[in-house]
Amino acid sequence: MGWNYPCISLEEMVKLLKGFVDIMILASGYQSSALLAHWDAQNMKKAIHWGSFFQNVLKHMNSSDVYQDSIKELDAALCQMKSNPYFPQGLANLSCDTLSRARSFVLAHLFQTLPLRDSHLKAFLTAVIEMELETVSESEHDCLSVYLNKLKPRNLQLDLVLERRGFVKDSMVLSEEISQTVKFGKFSDDDLTKLTLQEVFKRQSAVSCISTVETGLDVLTNAIRCSSGTESDSSMLEEQLKLDGAPLSVGEIEQLVDFFTWNHWKSKMVSYFLDKRTIRLVSGASMIFSAPKMQWQQVFERLNTSADCKDDGLSEIVVSRSNF
Repeated sequence: MGWNYPCISLEEMVKLLKGFVDIMILASGYQSSALLAHWDAQNMKKAIHWGSFFQNVLKHMNSSDVYQDSIKELDAALCQMKSNPYFPQGLANLSCDTLSRARSFVLAHLFQTLPLRDSHLKAFLTAVIEMELETVSESEHDCLSVYLNKLKPRNLQLDLVLERRGFVKDSMVLSEEISQTVKFGKFSDDDLTKLTLQEVFKRQSAVSCISTVETGLDVLTNAIRCSSGTESDSSMLEEQLKLDGAPLSVGEIEQLVDFFTWNHWKSKMVSYFLDKRTIRLVSGASMIFSAPKMQWQQVFERLNTSADCKDDGLSEIVVSRSNF
């Protein structure tokens, strides 16, 4: 039967979706040039309104069996859009199901941006609070008091959950506990405050886990460095053996030196792989190469734009390797 939704044509819907994708790219925290994207409260409100538009359209479509063919047509159009090799892989899960909860989708992208700067967080919270106050003011005169009273019961519930938070294991289930706790309040699925709280505690949980892992890595790295510092000095060990009266042949001494030298290099290699900078480089490389070849080639080609660059030889090697 094809597209039969009367409020908007499929062509216009696809056109709006392309604009929505551009907004989501900026919401991820970076521009296409890899520079940081700066958001203010007003632009965040506009982005959330975009999400509300798509969510309302899909909600209307899903409310009737008449528009099921239109949903299939829209999903097909989205699949075709995502098949483009230049389509951002971070939005590869975009579908009609995603659009049916587009408001929370936008909020998640705006809040989970890396890095989360103070100015960005302030703008985000300002946008959410202003939109909530606008909604409350439509039915209540003293909207500020009503909104503050609306938050009080939730604060008590969240305090109970926070008291149970412990180490990584507890932090990983924190977001789920928050979601289950908030469901019992007087808030609908469209409540921006509830969605914001969920994103806040998701990020808090992630930061807590990362902090714990980094602490463990620091302890392990320091232990390896201390160990390599005492065991690698083979000349001191050789001198000590001579003082103890244990005669060693030249071959045995060489084997002993090789043994401790090898242990020293193993410790150095493990320390290198545990280093935070190495982990970031490996993670970044993994993310780059998970994208289609056409996309990650562009990343390396930008490294080779200047022939006068000091590391130009290295960037040429990287770019030439990417051609295989």
